[in-house]
This record gives sequence, structure tokens and C-alpha cells, in this order.
Amino acid sequence: MRKILLMSSALVLLSGTAEAACIQTPSCSSLGYSSSSSCSGGTKCPFGNYWNCDAINKVNSINSQITNLTNKITTLETKVNELSKDAATANCKIGDILYSDKSCDPNVIASKKPIGVVFDRANKLAIGLEESPTSLHWSTDDSFDVPGLSDITSWDTVTADWQGKNNTRVVLEYCKANGKSCPAFEYVNSYKTEGTIAGDWYLPAFGELSAIYGNKDVLNIALGKIGATELGTDYYWSSSEYSTSNAWVLRFSDGNVYNHIKGFYNDYVRPVLAF
Repeated sequence: MRKILLMSSALVLLSGTAEAACIQTPSCSSLGYSSSSSCSGGTKCPFGNYWNCDAINKVNSINSQITNLTNKITTLETKVNELSKDAATANCKIGDILYSDKSCDPNVIASKKPIGVVFDRANKLAIGLEESPTSLHWSTDDSFDVPGLSDITSWDTVTADWQGKNNTRVVLEYCKANGKSCPAFEYVNSYKTEGTIAGDWYLPAFGELSAIYGNKDVLNIALGKIGATELGTDYYWSSSEYSTSNAWVLRFSDGNVYNHIKGFYNDYVRPVLAF
């Protein structure tokens, strides 16, 4: 009788062992491991080559949304700054004092730094408070043609040249590349004030210079208010080229127009700023 009982217990134990050995391994997908590609920051399924990337994907998605929002905020801030600048300069009038924050006012504002006087409202242009302390050559060579700068031989045509900023850039690049000295352009290129840097100011084209002369009296009143150098009666260079050897000038005593030999004549220079 005792032997039979022992055999029964053994059978029970063997049956339990067999059942334990047949437990099915859980699938990776049932455990949330759905990606067949590894991912940085993800976890690998212990039963196969699958990964759980949901968490890292969510983090990446959130980071992407944050980046997009940051870019949109930056764009909005830029637009607000542009609108603020436009609002500050929208009411600028000829003869207004231009301040370092690019605001304009006909009156002297003690808390602000004046840097120029407006001579063109539509294009937002101002003359500097100073001019070259002495008269200068347009260039030190009497004769050289600047590629990229049109020779203008007609007075009717040259008055339409308002490309002083571009003219100045073209001449300076040519002079530097060819080892030439162009004192009139070098002076305006080095001119700077509070709120501006070297390279912001330029030698006016003849059309711009004509506008300055046409408003000379109004401009001198404003320049006098702030103790700046008033426009004189001398010859002033423009950045408009007449020919290989000559460039356009305007005499501020009477408005007469001439073309002077670039490396022979010494004329004055008044920097201009597009604000």
C-alpha cells in the first residue's frame, strides 16, 4: 500500500514540470515593442529584435513642436521690430533730425543722439552731420574706368541716378581689388555714428546730391540747431561716373553742374545714410 502512494506523488510532480515547460513566450508586440528598427533612447524587447520607441518618438515630436513655435516667435518678433521701425520713421519729414534710434523729430531732443538730417522722405535718406574735413580726390588715378559703373554723359540722365549705395560698393570693391586709392569713397565708408557702423554710409549718386542741394536751406537750419557742420558753397563729389577720367560734381554755391577729373580735382564729400 505504501509503494502505490509514492508512485502517485511522483506522477503528480512530473505532470507539473511538463506544464511549466510549455508556457508560451509573450510576443514583443503584445509587450509594446512595435518597432523593427532600433532607436536612440528606446528599449529592446528581451524576446526578439524589436524596440519600443514610443517614448522617444513623443519626445522628438514635442521637441520639433517647440522648435517650430520658437521659429514662429522669432519671425513675429522680427515683424514687430520692422513695424516699430516703420512706425518710427513713417512721419519723417525733410529737415527732421534723425536720431541714433532711427526716429525723427523736427526738434532737438536732449535725451537722444542726433546722427543726421532727413533730405528725402520717400526713400528715407539722411545726410551726415559732418563732411570730409578737407577736399578729397575721387580717386588718386586720373584715368580708370570702373567696371559695373555706367558712364553717364547726359545731365538729364544723371539726375535719375539714385544708386549711391550701390555705386559706392562697386567703386570700393574695384579699388581694393586693383590696388587703387579712392579717398572720397574711403572717407564715407569709414564714417560711423552712434547707431551705425562703418559701411552704412555712402557717397550720394548725382540724383541724391541734387536733392540735398535742393533742400540745402532747410537742411542747414536743422544742422545749425544741433551744432553740426552746415552745407557749404564748395564743389561736392557724387558717386556717378561721367567717363573713364571724370565724375559728376555739383557746386553748392549756385547749383551749377560739372564733371571733374577724378584724380586732379579735390572736392568735398557729404556721407548719406539710408535708414
